[in-house]
Amino acid sequence: MIGLIFATTREAAPFIELSRAVQVDRTPFAIYQVPENPLLLVSVSGIGKVAAAVACHALIREYGVTEILNAGVCGALQSGSRFEAGRLLCITSAVEVDHEVLKRQPEPVLSDGRMDWDLPAARLATSDCPVFDDRRRAALCAMADLVDMEGAAIARVAAMYHTPWAMIKGVTDAAGPTDQETLKQNLATVSRIIGTYLWDQLQSQ
Repeated sequence: MIGLIFATTREAAPFIELSRAVQVDRTPFAIYQVPENPLLLVSVSGIGKVAAAVACHALIREYGVTEILNAGVCGALQSGSRFEAGRLLCITSAVEVDHEVLKRQPEPVLSDGRMDWDLPAARLATSDCPVFDDRRRAALCAMADLVDMEGAAIARVAAMYHTPWAMIKGVTDAAGPTDQETLKQNLATVSRIIGTYLWDQLQSQ
């Protein structure tokens, strides 16, 4: 059984519409079931690492999912055509960049998802605070290609339970000082691209 995690309703809406998913729970976060695929649950966790971690934990422990899939939008830390707005990438590793233990950051969690996505690979940095700052963006470039607010927390929880995970991220912006508005402008379009791609892929797997 696959547990698909989106952070927000706006990111999840295109996939829910295409799959005709039906809401089956709403506390502490929304859970949807896909009539055409009873082995697929969709959750809308809420924004941030804590919300994402709780959703991942619940899907594994309470709903019995055996593989975690996270999808949503992200900012690009690197330049080039591979990281333009609207591009989809498959995450190979995810690391928390605002979490330290004894002044050491945790090691990246490597993906062991078993699905074949046929997308360019990328490394993900996750931060509870949005990155719309040139100095911080430059510092993160050395360790990742993309940045979001949930992915590494999901990866970390899945790894604790020895549950395979995979992530598909769609670029909305370049994580720069003026890109908060760019994110808002591109959110609906990129979410539609993500939802369409995922639904097509999950139907064929």
